[in-house]
This record gives sequence, C-alpha cells and structure tokens, in this order.
Amino acid sequence: MAQKTKKPRLLAGPVVGAVTKTSAKIWIAYQGEGKNALILGDTAEKRIYYPTKAEYITNSEGVVALTMTFTGLQPDHHYNILISIDGWGAHAKYVFKTPADSIGKDFNFLVGSCVLLNTDVSRGIFPGLSNWIFYRMKKKHSDCVLWLGNTSYYFYPWQHSSYEAMFKRQLKIRKVYNNFYRDLLAGQANYTIWDDRDYGPDNSDNTFALKDTSLKIFKGFWPNEYPEGTQFNGNYYNFRRYDTEFFMLDDRYFRDPPGDSSAAFLGETQMIWLKHKLLSSQATLKWICTGSQVLNDDASDSYARYSKERNDLFDFIVDNNITGVVFLSGGQHSAEICKREWNGYPIYEFTSAPLTTLPLPWRMIKAYHNPWRIKGTDFPFRNFGRISVSGPAEERMIKMEFLGRAGKTRKEFHLSEKELQKK
Repeated sequence: MAQKTKKPRLLAGPVVGAVTKTSAKIWIAYQGEGKNALILGDTAEKRIYYPTKAEYITNSEGVVALTMTFTGLQPDHHYNILISIDGWGAHAKYVFKTPADSIGKDFNFLVGSCVLLNTDVSRGIFPGLSNWIFYRMKKKHSDCVLWLGNTSYYFYPWQHSSYEAMFKRQLKIRKVYNNFYRDLLAGQANYTIWDDRDYGPDNSDNTFALKDTSLKIFKGFWPNEYPEGTQFNGNYYNFRRYDTEFFMLDDRYFRDPPGDSSAAFLGETQMIWLKHKLLSSQATLKWICTGSQVLNDDASDSYARYSKERNDLFDFIVDNNITGVVFLSGGQHSAEICKREWNGYPIYEFTSAPLTTLPLPWRMIKAYHNPWRIKGTDFPFRNFGRISVSGPAEERMIKMEFLGRAGKTRKEFHLSEKELQKK
C-alpha cells in the first residue's frame, strides 16, 4: 500500500535576512511534500519575483528549514512576501524594503543581544511581559536589525546535545513565539552573529565537540550572507549600507580556552579576513561587531582576556590609519558605551544587552570597575540600541541611544566621523 503523502504546511517564518539594493534572502520552515516556494511582489512595478537559489537543511521528522535568494530587485522598493505552498495557499502579510541607491543617505539601525525565549512552562518568566520589546523595536521602522549574540538561547544542556536537538530548539522558538517577534523578523533585514548560548554551552569555545553541527544549524536558520569557500568556515561575514560597512565576527568557533593571553579569540583565518576587509573598505564608518565585549578589562568573557590578539588588531587599525572604526557588542547583560585611546586613536565600543534575559547590575557580574566606560552611559536594564547616521559627506554624525522596554530613549551619546581617526 502506498504511503499517504503529507499535506504541506507552513511551520515558521518568514525571516528576512541579508538584503542589498538588488537582492534578498528569506527563510521559512515547512513540513510535507509539494512545490514549496516564496514569491516577492514589487508593490511599485506590480511585478512578481521568483527565487534564483534555494538552500535547506532538514531533520528526521521531515521539517525543511529553507532559505531562498532573490536577485534582480530594485533599490528603494517595497516587496510583499508571499508564501506559496501546494494545498495551503498564499498571503502577503509581510513587506520589507530594499536600500536606496545612494552613498550618503541618513539611516538608522537597531542592535540587541541576549534573547531568552523559553518554550516550556517557564515562558511566563522568560521572556514574560518583556517580549513587548520586540513590538517596540518593530515600531521604530529601522533599516535593519543587528542581533549581536545569544539570539536563540540553548537554555538547557540537552538542547545543544545533538543535531536533532538543536534543530528542534531553533524551530520551536520560531513556531511558538508571538506576533511581536515574528513581525520584527519579517519586517526588515536581520543580520545575526552568535555568542556562547546559541553556539553551545555557557562560555563555550573551540573545544565544543558539536561546533560544526551548531554552525550548520545556525546557518540553516539565519539567512545571512557568508563568504564563499570552505576556507572561511565559521560564522562571520560583512555587508554594506550606504557609506557604512559592518563586519560581523565569530567569537566562538575559533576561540581557544581562556588562560593564555596569547591564545586565539578570532583565530588566524578570521583575523586575516578581517584585516583584508578593513584595508580594502571604502566606507566612511566601519562597525566591527562581536558577541563579547572588546574594551572591558574587568569582564570575565571579554576580548581583553586575549590581549595579544586584540592588541594586534588595535595596532593594525592605528598603523594603517583605518578611520571610522566603532565596535558593537553584546552578551554582558547590561549596556554601556566605552572609549579607550590607543596610540592616539580613540576606540569606541557600544554594548547593548539584554533584550529579554535577566539584566544584571555591574557589581553582580564583576564588571563594575571598567575604567573605559564613558561616565553616565551605563544602563543595567532590558534594552535595545538604536544607532543613527546622518549629515553630509565628510561630516557624518552618529547618534547612539539605549531604548528601554517601553521604546523610550533612556541614554544618548553623539559622535562625529572626524573623531574616529588618529590624532
């Protein structure tokens, strides 16, 4: 007797990932057999776009995590997302916009980290009512969102114990969570890196036995744009927005266990890639993004614990006069802005955390005595960051804000591009 074909059904998504002026990556999860696809509708030209490339991973239950790439799009256009699954139908509830064909356009983006979304009975505590923060983020209508680590928490040890367990955890978050979270992921470009809790166990490093499995799962659920070639194995990439460039780094896959100041944090391959990208970048502003803090010497999980490699990167930036560098980080369960002079170069770091996890006072996490913190910028409550770039060429201005759970600005700091260079 022939086995009955399962009717296809949508399980989760869409999630909008990397978006350029002419392309987009979009993710969904479905189960069942049939012709399953995404379609984009250009609201201005009344034109339909079909995917030019599809990538996917599956689990033992036949669930497909599917990323589709669309090319030939138009700059500064709105695109409706239609999910077409045989026997299920289609709808166009979600829409995103491609960047304009401009170099110096004013724009803003959001940053955040530490997203604990429990799916069992503890859901009422984590995130509890704090999931309203996703609604507030969506209402800001920003160009894109940068998720700076611990974006999809493995909360219990068994959730990162195997490929099937990781797949189940990632899928369940996408299936269970409310419209606030889904609408945010479907409304604009999302760029994601990991930290320890969405890589493996707490404080995990390159000794994690399932690191390649974790990498496959992460890339299968987050539609980022990764460098081509197996030599670039790891969770890192770069992308451009107008006159700014973002370098999204992997602080786990290559990281040595702590204890030796000369140990690797980014690792040789990633460091060579980063230096090459910084040297060749023509961007006015260069955002270097990592899940762990960079400047904080007092934090237990900071890049500062790998001082030889970190200081080499700082020296490289100064010696090559790479202007416009700002570090963006997460993972510390509290927010702050730091500044440190390095051989005449002012190095700034903007740390935003947490979104839904428990905020921790600096004294509790043993990071209170941070000499590089700019006075009055610390914010030990649930928050997200908004960074705005404005002004004419050669006079670009940066506004950094911490917004609380209600979406109100609680801290604000201003910086000019002219300050981001060696004196």
